[in-house]
Amino acid sequence: MPLSESLISDCFRKSCLLELRALKPGNVGHHADGHGMRVQQFIDSAEASAHALVAGGQGVGERVLNSVQATQKQVKDNTNLGILLLAAPLVQAARENGPDNSLRASVRKVLENLTVEDARHCYAAIRLANPGGMGRVNQQDIAVEPDITLLEAMKLAAERDRVAYQYAHNYADIFEYNLTIYEDFLNQWESPEWAATAVFLSQLARVPDSLICRKYSVLKAQEISDMIAPLAAEVLASQDPIAFESRLLSIDGHLKSIGINPGTTADLTVATLFVAMLESASNRGYSKDESG
Repeated sequence: MPLSESLISDCFRKSCLLELRALKPGNVGHHADGHGMRVQQFIDSAEASAHALVAGGQGVGERVLNSVQATQKQVKDNTNLGILLLAAPLVQAARENGPDNSLRASVRKVLENLTVEDARHCYAAIRLANPGGMGRVNQQDIAVEPDITLLEAMKLAAERDRVAYQYAHNYADIFEYNLTIYEDFLNQWESPEWAATAVFLSQLARVPDSLICRKYSVLKAQEISDMIAPLAAEVLASQDPIAFESRLLSIDGHLKSIGINPGTTADLTVATLFVAMLESASNRGYSKDESG
């Protein structure tokens, strides 16, 4: 069922803050700053963008642009573009979800109804955030105004960008893999933070990070995934993930020392936590008329 604006906003903030408490090798969190960024910037970004992201009367593209503008005003850095691009269709779906629909079914409907105007707003948001490693492409480059829908634009980028891949494949990484990982390890380990780490490690081991691909190369991204995969397998087979904390921190320090940030994997982790919280809220029966 549809969820209230305040409840969706609360779920978004909580998912961002939970991800920051998870140990994610190479990525900024409470365990360590990195890449010239501080964890407080990400906390401030979550707070600054939450209202703009979920406010009523907006389409998906407007949600992205308004929340990027709010973030830039607060932190003046690109701390959450990928998160906002992933979250906006989820917000729209949660606001519109019918009583007989799953969240994923509602997301599919939102994606199918994306417009050229949504694409123009998102292109403006991306230019404002100015993420690293964008480069140039022959079709619908970010430097020019798009003349196709946002879904069509994302399909063009899906092979080189894992955020775009979610649009093109109805959030397959989240609904078909990561959500189950999170729920299973939350039940097993009884720690939301470590369950979030499980999502991050599983995603990175399974799919090379597209931010690393853009900034370095596909080969470098695959090398990082291959490096993390054996340890990820050990952690996910363990009854006590805390036993692996020192090894994970060692890899974290190494990746940051060479400038490697699996940032897209972290964005997908936030989106997974957001979906888990939205579904939990929906299962508890909160309607759009309740404050949560």
